[in-house]
Amino acid sequence: MKKQLQRAVWISLFAALAGAAIAQRQRARSAGYHTAREAESDSVGTPNWKVEEGFQKDVFTFVRIKYSTGGRYSRWGAWDRWAIDFPDSDLNLSYRLQQLTSLKVDPDTRVIEITDKELFDYPWIYIVEPGGLQFTDEEVPILRQYLLNGGFLMV
Repeated sequence: MKKQLQRAVWISLFAALAGAAIAQRQRARSAGYHTAREAESDSVGTPNWKVEEGFQKDVFTFVRIKYSTGGRYSRWGAWDRWAIDFPDSDLNLSYRLQQLTSLKVDPDTRVIEITDKELFDYPWIYIVEPGGLQFTDEEVPILRQYLLNGGFLMV
């Protein structure tokens, strides 16, 4: 009886975690997001701040790269790995940089693809969960040029 109860608890816990993960991915998958503020955050009370007028381009901006996993699928369907912890991690890092350093930080983080023209407007980009990442023939020279120009990629 005790083993059956333990098994039921584990199955329930697994089902709850899987459901939460699927819901997060569904929210991200439908994302045509270009900023973290457009996405629904799971965090409670994420502060909002403003960038002084005239300095919108003179601030640190968290830029997440949206990418394809080469058509691979997880157990639950298409897996948008680029969106893991989005937008919460983006907002959290941006807020903490604003709060704890002298950097001025844009509260509106960005989501772009490597092929987007505005890539070169941002000196820092972030790729999360690149395990299945496959760069296209079009993306490789763009990313190479970005890095040779002094861009920083955090993986």
